[in-house]
Amino acid sequence: MAKSLSTRALIDSLPDIVGVLDSEYRVIQCNAAGYDLFGGIESRIIGEKYSVLMGQAVPVDKCAVAECYRAKMAAHAQYFSEETGGWLIVKASPLFDVDNEVTGSVIQVLDITKEKKVEARLLMLERAMNQSIDGIAVADMAGFNQFVNPAWAQTHGYSVDEMVGANLYDFHPEEQLQNKIVPFFEKVMKNGSNRDESEHTKKDGTVFSTWMMANIINDDENNSIGIVGTVRDITKLKQAEKELQQYRDHLEFLVEERTSKLTTVNNQLTTALSEIQKMKEQLETENVSLREEIRLGHNYKEIIGDSRQLRCVLKRIEEVSGTDSTVLILGQTGTGKELVARAIHSTSLRNKRTLVKIDCSSLPGSLIESELFGHEKGAFTGASQQRKGRFEAANGSTLFLDEIGELAPAAQSKLLRVLEYGEFERLGSSKTLRTDVRIIAATNRNLKEEVAKGRFREDLWYRLNVFLITIPALKERAEDIPLLVDWFVDKNSRKLGKLVGDISPETMNVLQKYHWPGNIRELANVVESAMISSHNGVLQFPELLNPGKQSSSNCILSMPEMEKKHIIEALDICCWKVEGEDGAAALLGLNPSTLRGRMRKLGIKKL
Repeated sequence: MAKSLSTRALIDSLPDIVGVLDSEYRVIQCNAAGYDLFGGIESRIIGEKYSVLMGQAVPVDKCAVAECYRAKMAAHAQYFSEETGGWLIVKASPLFDVDNEVTGSVIQVLDITKEKKVEARLLMLERAMNQSIDGIAVADMAGFNQFVNPAWAQTHGYSVDEMVGANLYDFHPEEQLQNKIVPFFEKVMKNGSNRDESEHTKKDGTVFSTWMMANIINDDENNSIGIVGTVRDITKLKQAEKELQQYRDHLEFLVEERTSKLTTVNNQLTTALSEIQKMKEQLETENVSLREEIRLGHNYKEIIGDSRQLRCVLKRIEEVSGTDSTVLILGQTGTGKELVARAIHSTSLRNKRTLVKIDCSSLPGSLIESELFGHEKGAFTGASQQRKGRFEAANGSTLFLDEIGELAPAAQSKLLRVLEYGEFERLGSSKTLRTDVRIIAATNRNLKEEVAKGRFREDLWYRLNVFLITIPALKERAEDIPLLVDWFVDKNSRKLGKLVGDISPETMNVLQKYHWPGNIRELANVVESAMISSHNGVLQFPELLNPGKQSSSNCILSMPEMEKKHIIEALDICCWKVEGEDGAAALLGLNPSTLRGRMRKLGIKKL
């Protein structure tokens, strides 16, 4: 049978100090914990007064032993011991003789230093949270508030007592809860944390903008036990940002307007700028010219003709112009796709804003994304300042994407996102911007074939092909040629200062039978050329009437004219595509940048 544990061994096994004092407060017995605390030497402890061991600095009102002897009952006290360098709780119980006199006491000393440090840290944390200018709240996993600091309650117009214990969802109206709060905390639950702008509602019903951050609280075993969140009222900040952005937009408008005027007056400055700067200034100049064209009557009436095919196109324009639907215009080069796009915009609800246009074939793939979405300063070499893209410029208006079939694959992916969600980022920025833009796209390519060949995204094709308008080639509506010739004659008469009489039926018959590979653009050039060469008020077309006749020596073109004509022929063959294996640059054996430079120098632009 095992020996029973002795009383001494039992007392020594206790982690707390246990000792016995006599009537003079001297130690007559102590356990092992007491020896460890006071030096471990029995001869130094036994017989020594309690007050000496405890540092003799124990205040009388905090001395449990003195109170125990005085009141003849158990007492306890808590204080900081200079001798041990920690916080202690002393419990003392009196020992009585037969006459009920106190002959000694049993004391127990507990070291609570760790608990006091934890208590101090918690107190400091609580006071810091209560004094924070940001609202701080802690909720359990069910959403019930366990702690709310004064800033959180004050921001929402409640008292702390009103919010503690209530569910955090109870302080939001239903619409705000479903659109803002629930989605925010769903991301917290999914990712462990979330931070974003949001909206909250005060007790009086006032809605205010906030910046919210929230994190899941985990215990030592990584179990989720709660959520801590912070909130800051940013209503004034949002208003300031809005006013600042309006001011910036106004300044940008003034700068662009002034830059355009200076560009027109000072051509020498453009030669000193980089290639990117030249392209920017050219776009600004074209933008000014475009506004002037619209002001002078660039409108629905410029679509000339009365053929059945054209009337079908006009009917399609009338059907879609009053909507915001995406429109895809198909047609050969020179058939007037841009005029149709302008007609749709000018009769739409967005006609108070200028139509914004970009030719997807006129810029290399490295620049098209910057033109579409804009860029931040330093986004790439040469990006010396922030620049808005066409999607920002067209916000609230219509964006015409000419030659959409030439768009690079990377830009196709980003364009699809804008079409689906109205969101994009500038190059070099992670900030998501939103835009309200109506898209009108045009191409002379067969996009279905491009999709099949893997050169055009199928999902983008479906997104663009909402409302299709196909423009007939000029040879398919020959009955419109007399009206078009009259219109071009009238236009060039003012331009050239020449008056031309009636055109003979024979000449008009030749014009109507010609196949016109360049469509209306070619007709416009032929009429202008004929007016320059014609005399005595008679309009003649010698090249069409006598296609085999060679030009006389005095009609030999100059080298720049020959080069211009050759480049235009190559561009027509390649459907005005510059880059790629089937582009004009490859056909001419030139670098795409070199070809674009020659086009700018010779004034070659796609009509």
